[in-house]
Amino acid sequence: MRSLRRASVALAALLLAAGCTIVRTSIGSPVAEDSPERLVPGETTKAQVLASLGPPDLIVRQLDGDVFVYRYVRRNESTLTIEEPFITSFNFFTYTRSIETDDRLSILFDAAGLVRSFGLRRGTEELGTF
Repeated sequence: MRSLRRASVALAALLLAAGCTIVRTSIGSPVAEDSPERLVPGETTKAQVLASLGPPDLIVRQLDGDVFVYRYVRRNESTLTIEEPFITSFNFFTYTRSIETDDRLSILFDAAGLVRSFGLRRGTEELGTF
């Protein structure tokens, strides 16, 4: 009886497949370390920012000037799936863990198109490895 139970458990283990997926995704371009050094409030123009940093990921239009937002996103994701792979491909269990961080550079322009102020927040350095 005991050997029949062990054989049943072994057969079930063979019939069920477990798969693990690990993915690291990056969206956008990293914000250069010297980006803030290139921005001089009251002097740097939109054209200079576009030539230096390229097109922004987001433009917010305002009455007294625009905001350019440059964003670099990194995401770690791991998934564990247990399924019956041969006959039905029935998925018994799935567990997904996802961690996302970003670097964001926001540049505020005045109505004349000159940099008024800017802010840089770095978050991708906090994203560890798996």
